[in-house]
Amino acid sequence: METKGRSRLSDHKYIKGKIITPMNSILGDKLALNSWTKERLPEYLWLGLILLHYGRKEGLEIGQRILYLLSRLDIDIYKPKISQITNAKEQEQREIYDIINRFVEPAVLSPLTILFRGDKYELFNKYFYVREQTVEYRLSIIREAVKEFNNPQSNTTTDLRYLIICLPLYIGKINLFEGLNGVEAIKNYSLIEHEDERMRLYRSSIRSLEGLDFEEKNDSYISYFWSELGMLTDCKPMYIEFREQISDVNLFIDDTKKVLEQLLLENKKNLLEDAKFNVLLGSTVYMTKIFEELIDKKLENSILGRHAFRTILEVYIMMKYLLMNENTNSSIFLDYQLYGVGKYKHVLLRARESSIVDENSHIEIPILNALVNEPMFEEFLDIDVRYFDTQSIKKKFEIVDEKELYEIYYEYDNNYVHGFWGAIRESSMIFCDNPLHKYHSIPDIENYQKLPSVIYDTEKVFRKHIELLASQYDFPDWYKQKYKELNYGI
Repeated sequence: METKGRSRLSDHKYIKGKIITPMNSILGDKLALNSWTKERLPEYLWLGLILLHYGRKEGLEIGQRILYLLSRLDIDIYKPKISQITNAKEQEQREIYDIINRFVEPAVLSPLTILFRGDKYELFNKYFYVREQTVEYRLSIIREAVKEFNNPQSNTTTDLRYLIICLPLYIGKINLFEGLNGVEAIKNYSLIEHEDERMRLYRSSIRSLEGLDFEEKNDSYISYFWSELGMLTDCKPMYIEFREQISDVNLFIDDTKKVLEQLLLENKKNLLEDAKFNVLLGSTVYMTKIFEELIDKKLENSILGRHAFRTILEVYIMMKYLLMNENTNSSIFLDYQLYGVGKYKHVLLRARESSIVDENSHIEIPILNALVNEPMFEEFLDIDVRYFDTQSIKKKFEIVDEKELYEIYYEYDNNYVHGFWGAIRESSMIFCDNPLHKYHSIPDIENYQKLPSVIYDTEKVFRKHIELLASQYDFPDWYKQKYKELNYGI
């Protein structure tokens, strides 16, 4: 899937275990991120209220007139930031507010008095406070304005960003040279509609110019803006509902179990003495049990569903790896069994000396003891703490030509197994659909958020495994004929 304007993975640089974006690679420590929504919008929302109230054409005209007259004042303000205006000297504030009042009704900016209140902002309230506006009304206006201008690249937001650069242009703090796209954009932007083809270029020029903000942020005001409005309003939880996947997978599992039963009957001798048969059939049954639990316990949209899928995927890769290497290592299946039992021995030895395992623990020491000593007396059983056959799981995916399964599915679901933040954010934190809360995330205590079903992908991998098994043992004709149209090679 191509995403316009976004770098590809191949564009990134791999440096000392980190994958660095092209932008960070070029700019490094010189890059200072400045968020439009979180850091700049609060300063310019007053101009946004004018735009929303009067509409694009009249709003741009009024905004330009106000900003041109402000540029004529002998005031040390180069960007129309509300925090600088409200902190200016009293006489300077009067001059600014008088200009605004020449073109704008007090009610337009009155919603801001919910922020600029009390003795500290007495002058602002004198000019713009409207008693008839309730707290709820003023909050609703600000909420809608923040929502409208939240997207830094929308047409409406670009209108606001155009007004922002007008003041430094009028003052002479931004110098443009004829022939540059920015000059044409500035001259024509407010005169033509967004539907005009030229506006595609103009809008990008305007956003680039406004984004060059080298003034120091007023962190105190920005923090006050968001915390004050955030505390005055409630969270609005929002979650995504995913459609249920319809599949005949139960029939497929039932048929596959019948085949497994037949294989066991036909290979009783192998069951008694063949490590390969035991590993392949035992692993297939393990995968089948996980798949059935996934379905029966309705875990397909759950966190544990992702755990289940990753396990099935890893077992499939391991079986494919064992089969690929049995010609060069005739004992690889037995080695795999002893490796797994050695893992259990490692736990057993520690558990014998531990105080945390008691009669209520899910670890049963007598069972572990029996399993560890099943293939041989434990004193002759070594423990390998490395990954089996010294190859990492990633390398095994590559060796068996399933690299893409690792890079996408395994890496994704690994986040859920390890509890990394991406998985936590997707599954356990839901959106707050309140623009005054910066669309933050809130803990999903009530378990509203269900995840996309893993059934389709699990079935896909499970079928690949059954195809692998069918390459080693004879499957009945009825099964091969029934699932021939599903194209998984039996």
